[in-house]
Amino acid sequence: MTPPGALGGSARTPADIAAALRSTFLAEFQALQGRVPAQDAVLSTLFQALAVQIGRVYQEAEDVFPWQVLDDLMSGLGMPRPAALPAQTVVAFTGVDRRERISGEFALEGNSSQGERISFAPDASIELADTSLLFAAVAEGNRLQSIPGAMLPGGVPWPPSSTPCASASGAPALLLAFKSDAGHLSGLGVHLKTGALGSAMAVALARSPWILLDSDGVARDAGTLRSRIDRGGINHLDFVDLREQESANLDDDVHRAVDVGRGPFGEQVWILPSVPPERRWRGAPPLAFRDAVRGMLPDGLANALDEPLAWVYIPLPAGTSGVANALQGIVLNAVTASNLEVFEEPVKFERTGTVASFRPEGAGGRYVMGLLSVIGESGTRYVSESDLAAPSEAGRVRLRDDRIEMRPARRIGSRFDGYAKVRVLLCDGHRANGLEPGAIRTIRGKRSNVTAQVANVTTSRGGAAPPTYSSAKLRFAELLRTRERVVTVADFEVSARAYDPRIEQVTVRSISEVAEGALQAVDLVHAAVPRKHLADPDAERARLEYGLERHLEARTVIGRRVRVTVELTDA
Repeated sequence: MTPPGALGGSARTPADIAAALRSTFLAEFQALQGRVPAQDAVLSTLFQALAVQIGRVYQEAEDVFPWQVLDDLMSGLGMPRPAALPAQTVVAFTGVDRRERISGEFALEGNSSQGERISFAPDASIELADTSLLFAAVAEGNRLQSIPGAMLPGGVPWPPSSTPCASASGAPALLLAFKSDAGHLSGLGVHLKTGALGSAMAVALARSPWILLDSDGVARDAGTLRSRIDRGGINHLDFVDLREQESANLDDDVHRAVDVGRGPFGEQVWILPSVPPERRWRGAPPLAFRDAVRGMLPDGLANALDEPLAWVYIPLPAGTSGVANALQGIVLNAVTASNLEVFEEPVKFERTGTVASFRPEGAGGRYVMGLLSVIGESGTRYVSESDLAAPSEAGRVRLRDDRIEMRPARRIGSRFDGYAKVRVLLCDGHRANGLEPGAIRTIRGKRSNVTAQVANVTTSRGGAAPPTYSSAKLRFAELLRTRERVVTVADFEVSARAYDPRIEQVTVRSISEVAEGALQAVDLVHAAVPRKHLADPDAERARLEYGLERHLEARTVIGRRVRVTVELTDA
């Protein structure tokens, strides 16, 4: 018998096997009887049925067993697991009458145009608060010009207005004034709509500090905040002298289970940190802009902004232009949300076995993003199959694509768990794209006393199915070729293609640049991806660029940095 392809030969199909059975039967019959047998339909059916059964054995030997072995090896060696990309949108909460926290444990649900229910989870934890934006303007070109999103006292939207301002002669800047509760701006999420994804305005804002002005309208070091890229690509602000070392988003199982990477709308959302009581300054408009601010107010409201407000000043990089036109609006109590859904199901081992496949409602377009937990009958949490430190009686679990394999925990008296409760994260991929603003309207969570309402303010984008990878054998070879280090040009190319098979061409060159007061070596990696391979090219390009850069930088030589650019080609 010819060995299967996985063992060095080529796998035989059921048709090949049936033909070989008939040929052997004819040869043996003729040798014994001296004549050719008559055609027999029953015998032909028997040969075909037997061939199908034998073909399944070949298929198991060719595909399943070697794949499972290689999958175990790749998992143990740290090869990233292929995963779907969740769609992302920006949601805003309204009707907030008290301060409360929204985290990834909440489900935000909406319906697509086809009536399908789509679930999202917030990418970050924010504090909802009864906060209003009373003033928003750009100081640029010797003028102070209003930005959409601010509300005059009484809830009337600011009309488009502009006034001369001598203090706006230098680099442009944003000036914002908030009316807030006793918590000041702690945990506030702000959506600055900057138009096209990856625009120059978004880049300029990412480089800019936010400054909380003191009660006299003066910028102080204690009020300076700088941003860092956080989960989903969100800009998380920290005080320069009180920088948080850990992400504020890793406070629930959803955020710990999977990293959604940099989404298309993360660059437009900013989250302020907890403001210490001694820095919760409020005051009148800063002196340099006071006359211009009053000049923009309608008749009869000249002193409307003289009440104590929280003023924020955002200086933009020199050379930035067209800020007033680039900023299309500001929304408070906002955060990005990604298409993730928590799905729970009890698995009874005696009835269904120890392998569970998770595709609720039979939807083939739903993908398992990560495993939250498996809790056995005894109440203990199952550990990973590769956990060497866990005791032998512990329950173990292994995730393979949309299939979860479990080994029941052994209880006292050598009795094994009869069931386990499995919690997984699911993603709809491209099915979650295209939800129009206002489609998401429902909040579900552990607490049922949330009084705020929610609605998405952008169309959801960026969802995609997992990329189709090459055979397990080739991926395993790529992993061994670049294991934990990227040094040569070939290493960069192989590692990039192993990260995402849609990358067709990789070029690398090295430069030196001054960063953080020192000369650093930087490897510039340029990757080309055909546009036709991406469901949402612009959104996926930014996410691929960010993810590949993190992947390569974790494997490069100490002291070198990696900067990745992804080009979309029409090939």
